[in-house]
Amino acid sequence: MKYGICTLALVPLRSKQAHRSEMVSQVLFGELFEILDVELDWTAIRLLETGYLGWIQNGQFKELEAEEMEGYLKGKLSLVGREGGLLFNATDQFSLCHGTKLYLDEFNRFHLAQLDMTYQGSINSFSGSDFETKVAELARSYKDTAYLWGGRSQWGIDCSGFSQLIYSCFGIALPRDAYQQAEIGTTVDFISEIRTGDLAYFDNAEGRITHVGIMLDRDTIIHASAKVRIDRMDNEGIFNQELNRYSHKLRIIKRYNA
Repeated sequence: MKYGICTLALVPLRSKQAHRSEMVSQVLFGELFEILDVELDWTAIRLLETGYLGWIQNGQFKELEAEEMEGYLKGKLSLVGREGGLLFNATDQFSLCHGTKLYLDEFNRFHLAQLDMTYQGSINSFSGSDFETKVAELARSYKDTAYLWGGRSQWGIDCSGFSQLIYSCFGIALPRDAYQQAEIGTTVDFISEIRTGDLAYFDNAEGRITHVGIMLDRDTIIHASAKVRIDRMDNEGIFNQELNRYSHKLRIIKRYNA
């Protein structure tokens, strides 16, 4: 079995091996994956953390032996904080987005064969115990971020990428897509029982879950729709005041923290 690691700040993960193909997600620097198939310009991968599948362009990652990957994972897990950070060495440097996971040594170095860089910047300091008091503040900091199908960063994000990213800062791992996230967690039966940070899911006319947002309180939601925005929500769904109509039909509410 072959493995790889993304060596650029943020790259597209596409449904097929072509630039014109749909971007189903993005791969952040340092993310590890299994290599499934290799073609002339593209490689099919499965992300190790989420099992998500797609194609990444050759030249945007480095192949790893299993032993090298195991050695890397022995480093200290650090999550890039909200203000971002910089990786650099004597010849190169690039910015990393919030939520990027790094395994660093005691000198804050990211070290693999032929790739030795130092990290300088913010480190996420939240833990699971901070969820109820900090999740709304962190989510609000993304307000007005542009919507991007498949996006996972402050440079463009989709609805499930948003919930996945915010939750990861509190040590809670969620699957990539909204319908996958809705399959786990504990159901919140009544609107009156909503807590800050619960996730609300919404379906389309065919009954398929296609949207998710983070509850700020019992009747206010933050979600990515054209941009990361804050709207009112009730038993029917999300009411968009600018459109003067409901934009999303509520299906279910889930809770994931203790």
